[in-house]
Amino acid sequence: MEVSENDYFCRNCGLALRSRPEDTSVPKQILIYFVSFFLAPFGLGFAFSYLRQSDKKAKIIGAVSLALTILAIVAVIVIAVIYTKQEYSSINLITGGGL
Repeated sequence: MEVSENDYFCRNCGLALRSRPEDTSVPKQILIYFVSFFLAPFGLGFAFSYLRQSDKKAKIIGAVSLALTILAIVAVIVIAVIYTKQEYSSINLITGGGL
């Protein structure tokens, strides 16, 4: 039996012939961008998966996902540093700076 160039799997044995392209639909993009920003570390999985694709649109989705993930991680670090400094200032104010 011949294998078509459009087949992803062998019709006889089920062996993977090539990987399926990632979904680039708008709902999938919304999900990826949401996960990348609000659940930052998990966005890295999407980012690298899409960056490995040969399709230009998939690479763009991967790059945006990576950028959002990095932005979210940096934002969390900055907010944590600001919050910590404010708390130390409050503690020092209450204790008279005796820490």
